[in-house]
Amino acid sequence: MESTFLMYKNFKAVDFFQDEVFSSSAFSSKEDDLLFWHALGDTYPELRLEMETAKKWILLIRKQPIREQSASAEVIWQNIQDKLPIYARRQTRLYRVQTITRWSARIAAVFLAVMLIYEISHLGPKSAKTTFGERREVVLPDESMIDLNSNSKISYVRDWKSDKPREVWLTGEAMFEVKHTAILNRLRENDRFVVHVADLALTVLGTKFNVKERRGRIEVTLFEGSLQITGGNGIEKLLVPGETFVYDQHAKTEQLLKKDVAKVSSWTRGELDIEHANLSNIVEVLEDNYGYKVILTDSNLLEKRLTGTIPVSKVKDILFVIKHTMDVNIQVKDKEITINSK
Repeated sequence: MESTFLMYKNFKAVDFFQDEVFSSSAFSSKEDDLLFWHALGDTYPELRLEMETAKKWILLIRKQPIREQSASAEVIWQNIQDKLPIYARRQTRLYRVQTITRWSARIAAVFLAVMLIYEISHLGPKSAKTTFGERREVVLPDESMIDLNSNSKISYVRDWKSDKPREVWLTGEAMFEVKHTAILNRLRENDRFVVHVADLALTVLGTKFNVKERRGRIEVTLFEGSLQITGGNGIEKLLVPGETFVYDQHAKTEQLLKKDVAKVSSWTRGELDIEHANLSNIVEVLEDNYGYKVILTDSNLLEKRLTGTIPVSKVKDILFVIKHTMDVNIQVKDKEITINSK
């Protein structure tokens, strides 16, 4: 049957009209005949319109009463010649419509193929990072949100499997808002969200928390939900909202503190909460988040305390506050900041 279908593949309405097999069987009451033409239309959908047009022509011919020829052959031929341009115009319009339809289908197919290639190419390892002084919001495949602080990086595998936990690797600092995926409290393996930072693993379900990893010191502050911390050093802690877990990688020491979560998240609002902070804390921000090298000619300045909230969108704002609250001289050259006592 397939070889027979090929014979009709490029037929137009006029070809079907002139085909004796079609004209005799298209209106047949035999089921096999009808099935054949239906199957042909299913195989080559573009032939359906051609067959329907041919059927209309055949019906029109069959409905015409038999008349005696009253005109000469020359007159009949002239009538035919006069009607040919009209028929040709109709066929041209029909051909254009069919051509546009075919090209639209091809363009759609190419578009879908490109989208499929794009999706496939984006499977596997993915990463997002920020440069000095830059912040970035990242949306993960499960719609979890990550606010990535300056000079930080996250990595993850996009094609998360349903039988594996969702895993993210972090260096630097980030605020996480994890999407809750468990259904009716039935916890599956892929409902777990694990953040790997240095040698710690933070396992959550649906929660909000901040992770900061700088200079061998890790601080994890929980805002909402629950969070379990485990590590190769036998660490196992379960945080509740408002708690901050501090881990020193070099000294292998740990602390559990109560912190004001509003102060911890101040960086996400473009601010730096320096309530009772030492200058050394601000120096770390300038170096870790903005890539500057800070030189203090007087080491006693490190212990000076500042208080309040300062904007951190620009380095000059931070330096302005330091200069006028601590009464010091500040010089900036390229990526080096020198702070002198007056």
